[in-house]
Amino acid sequence: MRSIIRYCVFFLLAFSLPLINYAQDNYFDSLLIEEVKVENPIYKPVIGAGFGMFNFFGDVNDNFHSLSSGKPGGKLTVSSYIDKNHILKYDIYVLFGSLTGNESTLERNLNFTSQLFGIGANLHYEFAHFIGKRKFAASPFVEFGVGTIQFSPKGDLKDSEGNEYTYAPDGTIRDVNDLLITRDYNYESDLRGMDLYGNGNYTQFGFTFPVGIGINASLSKRVSMRVGTSFNFTTSDFIDNVSHKGSAAVSNKRSDFFNFSYISIHLDLFSEPEYVTIEKMYVDFEVDDILMEDEDQDWVLDFGDECPNTPYGVEVDTLGCPLDGDMDLIPDFLDKEVDSPYGAFVDDDGVRIEDSVLINMLQPGEAIQREDLEYYLEMMRETDKKVISRPHGVPLQFKAFDLDDDDYLSFDELLFGIRQYFDFRTFLSLEMIYEMMEFYFIQD
Repeated sequence: MRSIIRYCVFFLLAFSLPLINYAQDNYFDSLLIEEVKVENPIYKPVIGAGFGMFNFFGDVNDNFHSLSSGKPGGKLTVSSYIDKNHILKYDIYVLFGSLTGNESTLERNLNFTSQLFGIGANLHYEFAHFIGKRKFAASPFVEFGVGTIQFSPKGDLKDSEGNEYTYAPDGTIRDVNDLLITRDYNYESDLRGMDLYGNGNYTQFGFTFPVGIGINASLSKRVSMRVGTSFNFTTSDFIDNVSHKGSAAVSNKRSDFFNFSYISIHLDLFSEPEYVTIEKMYVDFEVDDILMEDEDQDWVLDFGDECPNTPYGVEVDTLGCPLDGDMDLIPDFLDKEVDSPYGAFVDDDGVRIEDSVLINMLQPGEAIQREDLEYYLEMMRETDKKVISRPHGVPLQFKAFDLDDDDYLSFDELLFGIRQYFDFRTFLSLEMIYEMMEFYFIQD
């Protein structure tokens, strides 16, 4: 049962390690991407489109004013900053729609509608620099400007059959035969051409001076919404075809004006972004220079290098020690016989010492030098150590995970080593983690 659990854990780790390693690679790739704020980005014109309602204020007025009683209209704008501090904007706008008025009193009954088209420019001031620029922040604004308008007043004076309306004292509408009729609200009569009030062939053109307030809200980095209302004071008193200069209708002496309440969306499609993404060739980490030193330049950092003085260019293992393929204690770069049999006695060059030579060295009566004896005893001690530890002991590269130092790698110690790898606290590679797992299952 225990072996089944071991193999299940082994296969689970075998499949999960590549996935986790892939996630680690993605994490390091993300470190190579950095967002940098653009200094003094170039702002291009912003386009906007809005919809709203017109309400007219002049000589012919509705009995009450509201958004629902007005006439629909639209507004197109092109905006851009004027100053370097991005406080003032200019708006070039096109305004279109219609104005209307229906007045019904005991004294008089007047009505009109006038198609309106205007072009102008506004100076737009936001209070964002007081509030601070934040994502999705809203800030109030004021604006004022100058523009031109064209209009053409028409009246609803006849019913659908061409009968002129006659307004009776009781408030009803009758035809020439004194029959009750109702208005069809079809503005068919050209009021200027009829010259009802002695105004003559007046111009249907005027200047406007809009003054507006509202709120501007940022929906995203390139999209904003504006809700506002503007009062447009005009130089004309003929938008409703009634003027104090005429003779037949009572009127005030001020020029006509109208109000436009609207909501609009503005798109910044052409300006430089405030932030740009930069892909770096390498990641800059703030690390302690001592921890990153590699004095012998063997690609094993000094704090984990067990052989810190390896000659430059010599191939080393993960512990920073020169490779010793035949395990004769002579590193390969100095070994003149790199495939000596395991456990054989070798000389200082790693060449195997033949048995006959050893026998002659130990012949009775022949003295042996002290240093040769010490070398011989050292070789015997290392050979015995290899024979004993090779089949049963924990390999040197995994010794750091033998926490209880019992020369046996337990299951908890194996998991500890794997966690160290995932926490970036060991220099073991993924292949060596696999080797440690294989060793765990084959050890005695």
